[in-house]
Amino acid sequence: MQSAIQTHIGCVRQTNEDSGRIQNYDDGWTLAIVADGMGGHQAGDVASQMAVESICEHMQFMHSEMTPDERQRTLNEAIQAANQKILAYAAEHPECRGMGTTIVAALMNSQLGVLAHIGDSRIYRYSGGVLQQITSDHTLVNELLRNHQITQAEAANHPRRNILTRALGTDQTVKADFSILHWDEEDMLLLCSDGLSGKVSGEIIADILEGGSLKQMAETLIAHALEAGGEDNITVILLRNQTEGVE
Repeated sequence: MQSAIQTHIGCVRQTNEDSGRIQNYDDGWTLAIVADGMGGHQAGDVASQMAVESICEHMQFMHSEMTPDERQRTLNEAIQAANQKILAYAAEHPECRGMGTTIVAALMNSQLGVLAHIGDSRIYRYSGGVLQQITSDHTLVNELLRNHQITQAEAANHPRRNILTRALGTDQTVKADFSILHWDEEDMLLLCSDGLSGKVSGEIIADILEGGSLKQMAETLIAHALEAGGEDNITVILLRNQTEGVE
């Protein structure tokens, strides 16, 4: 499997509250995570880093004989453990109270994988020239859209479009959405924070993913988000279903 990761503080923010990691395992599985922290200066980056580190640490308990369902359960256990760690840290550090983070995670091998998400960071699949958003944002605006209370055009400029309905580390209990994804040779997955998805259209993303190295594509995606204003931190992970090579 090929992979690439890029992150950028953006044009406005003073700190990068995004975190991301790609973890490869000896049995052919790869874990990719993007987290977008919230809670203001210091707290957001603490929450996102803690989530990524905690989940990766917990996922070391996987073994090669696990089924996809067992891997999903392990990933859920890792997310729940991260939630408790963030809550405990915030309780002990008043300056971090109220912090939290989004999370998207893809645990993939060459045939299939487990996807998980909380919040408005996203996972896209690019296959046969077609870009498909796999995750559904946990936001107030998306709830209004699904209930047909606003139109797509109204959602794009809604004054409360950044309000999350679900986040990691803000409540004692949290529910991640999971799915099993089958993918083919040459398919790609894009994991990103809303610093990308909120500034770059799906059409432009699809055009960028048409060709080039994963590193070049990740850099180009971030460049487009910066050109569009770059008001938020931007993090991108790309995975391509090929037998070897890391970019």
